[in-house]
Amino acid sequence: KQPGLPVEAQYSGGYSDIFRKVSSSIQARRLPAMAVAYESMTIEYAQAGAIVELDPFVADPEIGLDADDLADFFPVVLDTNRYVDAGDKMLSFPFCKSVLMMYYNRTVLREAGFDAPPATWDEFLAQCRAVKAATGKTPVAVDVDASTVDGMIFSMGGDVVRDGETLFDAPESVAVFHLYETLAKEKLCYQIPPGSYDDRDAFAQDEVAFFFRSSSHRTYVAESMGLTERWGMARIPQADPAQPRTVLYGPNVCVFRTNPEQEQRAWEFVKHFTSPEVNVRWALNSGYLPIRRSAARDPRIQEFWAEWPDNRAAYDCLEFARSEPNIAGWQEVRDLIDMALTGVLTGERTAEAAAQELKTKADAVISGYLP
Repeated sequence: KQPGLPVEAQYSGGYSDIFRKVSSSIQARRLPAMAVAYESMTIEYAQAGAIVELDPFVADPEIGLDADDLADFFPVVLDTNRYVDAGDKMLSFPFCKSVLMMYYNRTVLREAGFDAPPATWDEFLAQCRAVKAATGKTPVAVDVDASTVDGMIFSMGGDVVRDGETLFDAPESVAVFHLYETLAKEKLCYQIPPGSYDDRDAFAQDEVAFFFRSSSHRTYVAESMGLTERWGMARIPQADPAQPRTVLYGPNVCVFRTNPEQEQRAWEFVKHFTSPEVNVRWALNSGYLPIRRSAARDPRIQEFWAEWPDNRAAYDCLEFARSEPNIAGWQEVRDLIDMALTGVLTGERTAEAAAQELKTKADAVISGYLP
């Protein structure tokens, strides 16, 4: 319905597939007008000189966003699109956002004598031990994922990077690997195959008590288990529930250097797509979170929240969610985090050794990108 160049959508696979395709397009100098990308991918596009800075579009008096519009977005979803390695410029715009959540099986927990999910990590470990003792089931199915590790570090009160140096050897980070080490040694968890959703399947069959995934997985669990008393979704356990933290993730949209007409058209599409009306429709149909505060006042969102008690849980986490680093080299660091956690789960590394080795390797990667 909009005047100007038509927008043609193309499916190019998962996010890694898109990253490879865009990287090839940069080499071939045949770029799309825009594409979804995680921050760790965007910074690589920026270093190749392939994307357009969005600040001029945002500030444009005719096609930009005014102060009220910008204030309507949760700050964290905008902040993650500003890149310190690029002079704090806005190089992408929020698109599909979700937060790390804990999915808990009420049926299994009740078998172990619990009526509520754990609020702290100490309570979480205690409930896992009780589930194992009472039911013989392995309480946790683990999907090895860097974002989950980062979110747990945040929830411990820690951080992952400061002043260009990783903090994987800090007490809060080591505590996360210690927790995984304990779960593995006491046979309270098992690792699912990479790329699979065996954790969701086991959860739906009442075989495990917990799994940790993006809030967008709520849609898939609801399809298999219904909106029933069998399960729930809550913020992840915390070291201090009074100061909660979780991780924000999900891709953004980059606008590529093509020609002025296409670049402006791409921005106009992004602005339309993230408008309050469209953002609400997108959230309700996709399972991703609305990224505007005004969504809470929309009758459709209110109806969605009233449908099931935990439907609002992920939205409430946006006030304290933290984004992962968007510095150059983080795409490689993510692989190192996965390897470190796998080493702990398999018993090949102690928590302390894995954390220290991860810091050493991650610092080396990041230093290689510093000017």
